[in-house]
Amino acid sequence: MDIFMTFLFVGISVIVLTYIPIIGPYLSIFHTLVHESGHALAAVVTGGKVKSISLFKNTEGLAATSNHKFGLFITSIAGYPFASVIAVLIMYVIRNEWYSGLGIVLLIFLTLSLVFWVRNSFGVFWIISMFIMAYFLWSHDANQVIAYILTGFGFILLVQAMISCCQVFIISIKSPESAGDASILARLTYVPASFWGFLFLIQGLLFFVLGCAVWLGYNPFLNTIMN
Repeated sequence: MDIFMTFLFVGISVIVLTYIPIIGPYLSIFHTLVHESGHALAAVVTGGKVKSISLFKNTEGLAATSNHKFGLFITSIAGYPFASVIAVLIMYVIRNEWYSGLGIVLLIFLTLSLVFWVRNSFGVFWIISMFIMAYFLWSHDANQVIAYILTGFGFILLVQAMISCCQVFIISIKSPESAGDASILARLTYVPASFWGFLFLIQGLLFFVLGCAVWLGYNPFLNTIMN
């Protein structure tokens, strides 16, 4: 049953993200915020500054940061792996049915993002809409619905993290100058964008498999860390 449910959730996530207009892109913004937050946190850790994070309705995002060259390298490489790692951790939390804790953490994350980083109008609107949805569910004591929604968000993040890595790899081959983080890394290191796109692809696929394994209960590494 767990394997069937895994394929079901993954399949639904792919269909929603790929084929359903408005709803798919709207839910994908969650991955965008996590990805851009990875850049922002890396900038802060390496001594840089975060000017703002912008979220756009076409699911693209931008973290405006300033840093020294090495810090810029770490900041540029951090987005895709950060989203993948967060997706796996959320799958672990969902597997253990820690829904209340996950909901609180996500609300804190959204609050901090709104207060310190997100500045464009659509980004602010999107976060506020998440608060409204959370308040509506909480006020109606819809605990089971909340559990389903958090599970859905977990799978959407897991799938979107993998899909975005596939996309940046393809773009890094077809149009190296337009491959986002891979292009920035190419300019910083003089290593082709396709190389960085390939690294993003490999880590994205590995973390996707790990996330599915965690959901199925095959997580000895994470059990060691968490316990």
